[in-house]
Amino acid sequence: MLKHLMRTPGRLTATFMTLLVSLAGLSVPLPSSAEPLTQRPGLKVFLLRGFTNVLSPGIDQLEEELRRRDINTTIANHLFYSSLAEEALQDCMSGRASSIVLVGHSFGASAALSMAETLNRQGVQVALVVTFDPVLKNSVPANVQRLENFYLSDGVGQPVQQGDHFRGALENVDLRGNAQVGHISVTTYPSIHERVLKDILAAKTRCRS
Repeated sequence: MLKHLMRTPGRLTATFMTLLVSLAGLSVPLPSSAEPLTQRPGLKVFLLRGFTNVLSPGIDQLEEELRRRDINTTIANHLFYSSLAEEALQDCMSGRASSIVLVGHSFGASAALSMAETLNRQGVQVALVVTFDPVLKNSVPANVQRLENFYLSDGVGQPVQQGDHFRGALENVDLRGNAQVGHISVTTYPSIHERVLKDILAAKTRCRS
């Protein structure tokens, strides 16, 4: 069934959503942090998987590629977004991080935007948010400099709306009709993956003035 979903464009059926709910009892690993060898302040990237960790393969690929470039990362299931927001706040306020990027897939996409909203209330700026096929309606808060949303409108994916006082750049990329992209494979599709990695590495907006 998983192989079929990887190849089927955009459509999470009601049967699959029921399967996700049935998997809710699975144990969820704690967040995993990887700090670069050089402890200089710089970019910190938080990556949030979807409902189950095995269904967001591109999130893990991004984390591995960022670690190879000595980028400080934390990767976790979407359920941990609140503690990740606290970690991001502490990283910024302590000077351990100068710029913050949030990346999420499916329910992790909504969790990334919840993190951004929490940081907004604390006066922390977010350089970039990348969302892959969010399944819930979301809006981007005012502290986000740029948001890129890759979604499938012919599946369960949703566009991200502009929130109150948002003045940054918002790009919704609808991938409907692309037979090679589905809810899971959107995270690993080569051209999207390469673009996201490039944009993460280019994110420079400071988390505090």
